[in-house]
Amino acid sequence: SNIAHRLVPSLLLVAGPLCIYIYNISYKLSTMKICLGILALGLISAVSAFGPIGTVSGSNSPRGPLARGSEPPTEDEPQEPAPPEPLFPTNMPMETLQGSKTVRTYKMPPGTLRAQYMFKTNGRPLKAKIEVLIGPIRTTHTCQIDSMNGAESPIRGTIQFKPNTDPMLRVTTLGNSEFPVQVGVSIPSPARSEEIAAITTKTFDEAPVKQLSQGGTAPNDNVGSVRVFEVPPDVDAVQLVTWSRDVGKKSLKGRIEVLMAPNNQRQTIYLQCGGSTQPWHGIIETPGDGWIIRYRNLKYIEDGHVEVAMAPYDLSQGASTPQLAPATQAW
Repeated sequence: SNIAHRLVPSLLLVAGPLCIYIYNISYKLSTMKICLGILALGLISAVSAFGPIGTVSGSNSPRGPLARGSEPPTEDEPQEPAPPEPLFPTNMPMETLQGSKTVRTYKMPPGTLRAQYMFKTNGRPLKAKIEVLIGPIRTTHTCQIDSMNGAESPIRGTIQFKPNTDPMLRVTTLGNSEFPVQVGVSIPSPARSEEIAAITTKTFDEAPVKQLSQGGTAPNDNVGSVRVFEVPPDVDAVQLVTWSRDVGKKSLKGRIEVLMAPNNQRQTIYLQCGGSTQPWHGIIETPGDGWIIRYRNLKYIEDGHVEVAMAPYDLSQGASTPQLAPATQAW
């Protein structure tokens, strides 16, 4: 009993620190387990974040964008044809020029072969002129427009430049100061320019109506022949191409008159340009019934040969060839 009485305090002195040490080790181990658990959860979340998109765990739904109920088209199903490329930009940037001979110039970048322009108003008369200048005084193209209503009948035109030149467009308003004009000029890319050239050539070659116009000998403004085109009632717009490619390759000079009924002139477009290397391809809107387009040749008989081709133009789809436009058979 005496020995036990002496050993108990010694055992207590040794067992006390040992118990505290064991307790600290167990606490650290439990803390480490918790940290390892949190780290494992984080790694699982990170790995799942880089998994395939659109998958749903535990389901057999397809992956990717087709998981929303759409099925990939098969080869047997007919594909819808792509919409036609519009001849003119649908959202051409416009700027307003005040009347009373306001001048605006557009310098063409090097290598530009074509430009497209558009004139319109807010419902007032449209009186303006666009010219192509080579140098300070040489004019190679002139288009002068006189329209009763620039909102009902805006004018769109495409002009081709001669290669290796430095052209500049000059726009001049010809109406009073109360008649502002909205002008838009677009410069297509080289690839788009080639597409426009193909559209113009195809329209000219396959147009349902094409007539030869030659000059005359009378010493006045109505020297040459007159060609008349009646527009079918279901055609809201026509495209017109004037080109002397196949009839002498001379420059052209003429006046396009857009009439409602026989003698009510609603629009007048004066054209003067190199007919063989610079064909003019324009769009004239003709909403409703009773429209007549008349072309007057203003050159002399020696060098006034030019062909005028006309075809419908679909404004809703921007169709630029007769095969894509309505009412071709009516012509």
